[in-house]
Amino acid sequence: MQRTAIRLGGVLAGVALSVLSMPAANAAPGNNGTIKLDAIAFDDAPNNEPHVTCPFQLDFYGYDEGDLSATVTFTIHPPSGRGEVLLTDEVFIGEDAAGGGTDLDASETYDLSGLLGAFEAHPQQGYHVKVTVEAEGSVGADTKHKVFWVTDCDEKDCPPKY
Repeated sequence: MQRTAIRLGGVLAGVALSVLSMPAANAAPGNNGTIKLDAIAFDDAPNNEPHVTCPFQLDFYGYDEGDLSATVTFTIHPPSGRGEVLLTDEVFIGEDAAGGGTDLDASETYDLSGLLGAFEAHPQQGYHVKVTVEAEGSVGADTKHKVFWVTDCDEKDCPPKY
């Protein structure tokens, strides 16, 4: 009985070791990928900055390789508004193989100037905005969300660049 347990333990350890040593390129596609907001000065660090000014960047990390795009939708979020769409965009995200949470696949710069004037800014925080990203190629959930605050998008100071 003990000899069988030792053999089984050795087999399981061998399977675990071989799975851990598999290269990342062989990883199955899945609910990978993450989005991060990046304030000026733009960088490639995979940190999220939930208080940005105009312009700002949306960074895409860890998505699969292939002919894959993401649909990006910005909506106004309470207390600034109730879900009205500000901007929709399409971004190519499949340039390289999924490399994890620090693998930058795409960055897109956005400026919501001229799009926020009809809404109410919080006196200290600015405008509350939600970004929704629907990314192709995921198994399971392919939608990511971030809610953030954006300031300094006054048309006279920051004309629209997008």
